[in-house]
Amino acid sequence: MRVAHITDIHVERRPSLGELWNKRLAGAVNLYVLGRSAHFSVASQVALVRDVLALDPDVVLCTGDLTATATEAEFGAALELLAPLRQRPFLCIPGNHDAYTGESRGRYEQFLGEIDTVRVSRQGDWDIVLVRDAHPDWLSRGEVGPAGREALDRALGAGTAPALVALHYPLRNRRGERYGPATRALADAEQVEAVLSRHERVRAVVHGHEHHGYRVPIPRAGQSIVEIDPGASGYAHLPRKGRTAHFCVYTLGAREVEGVERYAFDGERFAPEPGGAFASGG
Repeated sequence: MRVAHITDIHVERRPSLGELWNKRLAGAVNLYVLGRSAHFSVASQVALVRDVLALDPDVVLCTGDLTATATEAEFGAALELLAPLRQRPFLCIPGNHDAYTGESRGRYEQFLGEIDTVRVSRQGDWDIVLVRDAHPDWLSRGEVGPAGREALDRALGAGTAPALVALHYPLRNRRGERYGPATRALADAEQVEAVLSRHERVRAVVHGHEHHGYRVPIPRAGQSIVEIDPGASGYAHLPRKGRTAHFCVYTLGAREVEGVERYAFDGERFAPEPGGAFASGG
């Protein structure tokens, strides 16, 4: 089974004045005054959908940040963009940009369905376990929380199929250390990792949030867990900065992740990363 993993698309639509009364004001300043909007591009977003479709994956998995500031216009535009991918099994969790404000949850559910704290989707011989860790926060912090961790523990304990766990936030950084800074990290990452490590069937953790991708092992007794972040799938092609958009394709065998392919945007299309997955180091 082949799973295409996309993340951090950041579809943007300028918010109206009436939508700037909360955290969205700071976000709009960051995007349109300080220039962060230029980090993402419509060209890469359109190419992403076209080129993922061309690979004909069995499942498309999105680990959040479909939008930039969670406005109704952005959710509508993201839904329109992703419509071709949603004709096949399409699994999605919100990112912190999709949970920007108090009303964002309702908008996300209006367009993409109800959000469970933990949801298990059986795909072929695998369980894909979706964990909601993004909530409205004036900074950019996430948390699964005690009830969520208990639900995750129960869900993983209830099956024997190999499991791929999807979060928005990283557990570790590219050096294998705890991800930080705390202002934009998963507050209970250590406790979440402890839950995952108790269940031998967990083979991989995939996520987004960090726009520059990496792959690291999470140590545990016996077989380590691989943690993978493709990098932002809606990033602009910025060769002078050594940055561009990426997505991954995972080949899931009977019990193991048998292959990881990473595709990079060259300004026109996504192609296999030269040298193999994560050879570019970012």
